[in-house]
Amino acid sequence: MAEAQPSLTLSDLRPGFQFHQYQLLEQIGIGGQGVVWSAEDRQRDDIVAIKFNEIMGSEQQKVDDELFERELGKLLKVQHANILPIYECSLEGQVRYLVSPFIAGGSILEKIKRGPLALEEALRFSTEIASALDFLHQQGIIHRDLKSSNVLLNLKNHTYLADFGLARSVSDTTMALHTGRGTPVFAPPEQHKLLAITAKSDIYSFGILLFEIFTGQLPWGGETILGIQQLYSNIELPDPCTLDHTLPPLMKDVLRRVTSADPALRPASAAEVMKMIYYIFEIKDFPLSGELNTDRAVISSQDAEVMLDQSLSRWAMADDNTDLGLTKFALIHLDQKKRNENKIQDRASRFMLFHALMYGNQVEYWWPKVVDPAERLLISSALLSRQNGVIAGRVLDWLVKHQNLGRLPEDLSAKVAASLLEMAVKSTDPALSLILLSGLQALIPPGSAWGDSILSSELNTLLGNLALEDSDVGDQAARLAGHLYSQPAVNFILTNADKDRLIPALLEIQHSAGRLPVFVPRNIRLQVSMEWFIHRLTIQPARLFGAYMLALVGTTIGIGAQNYLTTRTLNLLDTLLISTSLYRGLITGAVFSLGILLTRVIVERFGGASALLRIILATVAGATGLNIAMLIFHILFIKTAPSGFLITLGCTVIAFAYAIGGLVRFRWVSMLISISAIVLAISGTWWVHTILAAASNVSTLWTPLFNYEYSWPMSRIFFTSIFVALWIGIFGNLTRLTVEAEPNSI
Repeated sequence: MAEAQPSLTLSDLRPGFQFHQYQLLEQIGIGGQGVVWSAEDRQRDDIVAIKFNEIMGSEQQKVDDELFERELGKLLKVQHANILPIYECSLEGQVRYLVSPFIAGGSILEKIKRGPLALEEALRFSTEIASALDFLHQQGIIHRDLKSSNVLLNLKNHTYLADFGLARSVSDTTMALHTGRGTPVFAPPEQHKLLAITAKSDIYSFGILLFEIFTGQLPWGGETILGIQQLYSNIELPDPCTLDHTLPPLMKDVLRRVTSADPALRPASAAEVMKMIYYIFEIKDFPLSGELNTDRAVISSQDAEVMLDQSLSRWAMADDNTDLGLTKFALIHLDQKKRNENKIQDRASRFMLFHALMYGNQVEYWWPKVVDPAERLLISSALLSRQNGVIAGRVLDWLVKHQNLGRLPEDLSAKVAASLLEMAVKSTDPALSLILLSGLQALIPPGSAWGDSILSSELNTLLGNLALEDSDVGDQAARLAGHLYSQPAVNFILTNADKDRLIPALLEIQHSAGRLPVFVPRNIRLQVSMEWFIHRLTIQPARLFGAYMLALVGTTIGIGAQNYLTTRTLNLLDTLLISTSLYRGLITGAVFSLGILLTRVIVERFGGASALLRIILATVAGATGLNIAMLIFHILFIKTAPSGFLITLGCTVIAFAYAIGGLVRFRWVSMLISISAIVLAISGTWWVHTILAAASNVSTLWTPLFNYEYSWPMSRIFFTSIFVALWIGIFGNLTRLTVEAEPNSI
C-alpha cells in the first residue's frame, strides 16, 4: 500500500493520480462537498468508483465521523445481491474516501430521464430496492439518503443500492446520529428537524422514490419538498394517477401512507410496502428478489461483454457521438485482457485501439492488436479529422514512432494536412504545435519539385507566416515547407522575414528539402550555404569538445610513450623523463588531435554528401593538421626540420583510416582500422627511411614519422608502434560525431 498522504485535498485529484493501489481515470460525479472518480484497482484488477468527501473540521463533524468510523466494520461486511459492496473507507488528510465497484449502467435517475419505465421494470426495480433496504435494516443499518441517483443499474438492468456516505447503525437511544439532512426532496420531516432517525425514515424516502419510479418525476416536479411542508401543515403526497392515468387509483393511498408525516403510520418494512403495491396491481406472486450472481468478477465481465457488444453495434469512426468514455473503455480493456487474446475480433481490436488513442490509455497494448498498417492509418486518420489538438498530438506521436506504416494515402494527405496545420497555427501550446508540425512532415509524402504543394494558397501563407517565428515551432514550420517543396511558403518567407530570421528559416528549408528553389537570390543562397557548413561543423559543441579531449588524452599518452621508449636512459622510472615525455606528447597532441577531429567531423557530419567526396576532403584536411603537428614535434623537440615526404605519406595514411572509420557503424571496427593505419605509418615510414639511408649513406634523408635506434630490430619497432597506436586509435574513436536527429544535405 502506498504511503499516507496527509495533505490530500480534492484539488490533488486528476487523471492518472496514484492513490494507494488505485490509479484515477476520470471524474464521473460531483455534488455537495464531494466528487466521485473512477479508478483502476491494481490489486483487484477491476474498475472501481471512489467517492471523495472533503471534511470541514467542525466539532460536530468530528463527532459524526467518530460514529461513522465506529460502525464502518458493519458496513464493510454487508453482502447482498442488490447492495453495492464497500471495499474500503477511510480518511486521508482532510478527505474521506469510500471505494466501491464501478457499475456501468448508470443510475435509475438517468434511466428515468431517458423515458418512462415499463411497468415490469418499475415493479422489478422497486422489489430489488425493497429487498436491499430491508436487509440493511435487519443488519441494524439506516441508509439515510435513499434516492434515485443512489440506485445504480448494471447492464442487465439489476439494481444496486449505493452511496453509504450518510449510513448509520440504529442507536439504542433517541439521539440523532447525524448532522446531515440527506437529500431534501426525499428526506422525511424528522430528518429535516434533526430528530432521531429510524428505519421508517428510509421507508419514507422509499415512498418518494416509488413515486418517481412509477410516474417518471418527483412530486410537484421537485419544486416543493413534502417533508418540509409536513412540519407545519397537513399536506399529503400528490396523486400519482394525475401523472400516469394507467396507475391503479389505490396507488395514491399506498404512497400517502408510506410518506405519512407520522412515522408510526408508515409500513414497518419495504416488503410490506411492496405487498400493498402487488395487491393493487393484482399481482399474486412477485418474488421480493431474484437469484442474482454476487461474484463481482463475473458481474464485471458480463457488463464489459454487454457494453462492448452494444458499443460495437453503433460504433462508427466518423461519428463524433459514439465515444465510449474512458471508464467504460478501461472496464472493457481489463475484461478483454483476461480473456483468450485469440478470440478478440478484428472489429473489436479496431474499436479498442480507436478509443485507446482517443483517451491516451493502454495504447501500447492495443496498437499491436491491429496488425494491418492500413487499418491503423485509417483509425488514425479518423481521429485526426476530429481537429482535437490533444488527440491529434497523441495520434501523431504514435504514428511517428511507427514510421513503417508508411505515408498517408494521397486522397487523405491534403485533408489531414489542412486540419493539422490549422490546429498547429491556432494552438496556444508550443509543444503541441511542434508535435503537429513534426507529425505532418512524417505522414505527408514529400514533394518532388518546387511548386504549389498539396496545401491551399491560404494554408501556404499560414505555413510561411508560422515559419517567421524565431522558435522551435518556426523552425519546424520552415522544415515542413521544405519537405512539401512549397514554393508559395518560401516566397512568403523571402518577402516578409526580417534579416535576422531569413537565413535561419531558409537554412531549415534546405535541411529538409536538400536544396533551395532557384528563385532564391544567389547572394542569399551563398549565405545559407556558409551558415549550413559552419552549423554542421559546430553543432553539439559539447560532443565535439568531448571527442577532442579524448583524442588529446590518447595522443598525449601515445606520443609521450613514443618519446619515453625511444630515449636513451638506464633508469626506466626517471620522473623527469616521464614528465618531459608527457609534455612533448601534450604539445604535439594538441594539434594532432585537431587533425583527427577534423577528419571525423567532415566524414560523419556531412552524410548528405557523396561518401567518396567526404573521404577525399577529410583525408586532405586531416592530413594537413597531422602534418603540422609532426612539424611542431620535429622542430621543437628533435631540433631538426623534417625533409622528404614520408611524414606527409604517414599522416595521409592515418587521416585516410580515420575517414574510412567514420563511415563504419561499429566503433570497435573504426578503432581497429585506425590502430592498424597508425602502426603502418610509424613502422612503415621508419622502414623506408632506413632503406633509403642505407642506400645513400645519409641518415637525414626523408624523415620518418618517429625516429628509432638503428640497432633496433623491426620487431621491436613494430611492437613499440602498436603500443603507441593503441592509445591514439582507441581514444580517437570513442565518441560518435554523427548528428542523426537532423537531415544532412549540401
